[in-house]
Amino acid sequence: MVHEEGEPWVEMTIDACEPPRRLAVSSVDEHGSWHLDLALTENAGVTELRFTQHLTGTEGVGEIGPGWEFYLDALVASRDGLPAPNFDDYYPAMKEHFEAQR
Repeated sequence: MVHEEGEPWVEMTIDACEPPRRLAVSSVDEHGSWHLDLALTENAGVTELRFTQHLTGTEGVGEIGPGWEFYLDALVASRDGLPAPNFDDYYPAMKEHFEAQR
């Protein structure tokens, strides 16, 4: 969690592992419960990552959504050898967009 203060490690529980297609993990911390599902599919030589966070409510979606957009773009930048994105480009600029999805 490189953007969070102190860059903390997050302990996750593996809920499902179906190599090479799916990984589901969860965690509980001071910010709530996190249930994440990562699925890989291939089509014509291109791999797609479908990232899903299973929510129990919509509180905080205006902060959480931009955060995941930032981390997923950081993953792409790392893969492509590009500079890491700047979190300030995501939040608060994307907050309203995610809150409108409720």
